[in-house]
Amino acid sequence: MNLRLRAVELSDANLIYEWENTYSLWGVSSTRAPFSRYAIENYVQNAQNDDIFSVKQMRFMIDIEEGGRVYTIGCADLYDLEPQHLRAGVGIYIAEGEFRRKNVAFNSLEWIWNYAKNILNIHQLYAYITEDNIPSSNLFLKAGYQKTATLKNWMKKGDNYYDVFVYQKISNQ
Repeated sequence: MNLRLRAVELSDANLIYEWENTYSLWGVSSTRAPFSRYAIENYVQNAQNDDIFSVKQMRFMIDIEEGGRVYTIGCADLYDLEPQHLRAGVGIYIAEGEFRRKNVAFNSLEWIWNYAKNILNIHQLYAYITEDNIPSSNLFLKAGYQKTATLKNWMKKGDNYYDVFVYQKISNQ
């Protein structure tokens, strides 16, 4: 199984549309309304034409090659890039299915870290993870991130508020 992270292509619009409009994921992204196909296609057409330092975000599609076939199984985002302080948020999504729990997310986070540190000269990446998302917390700890803060009652899901943990990976630490 070969892992590859790549730029967003127009052919990814349907997958992105499906993932961004999955209601159960809205709690982790603060999405409040569905995205139109037009908005997704517009995003995809312009996603890679802009410089990450001007738009402050970049999405990578995660591909797996297995048995001579290539499957797009998720995406990883750098967001809220802060050029002055050389930091960015990182998020990752692996679609439900056979490729979950096979180190794909871990290897993708490692790739993103190396890209951010060595190509973009980013000093640190951070992630916000709700207290009930144990698999993500474990993933980021395994990838060398440290839990550095707790934001109390930060995210509302349904009628409940959840704490959010801040995880950071800092260069040379």
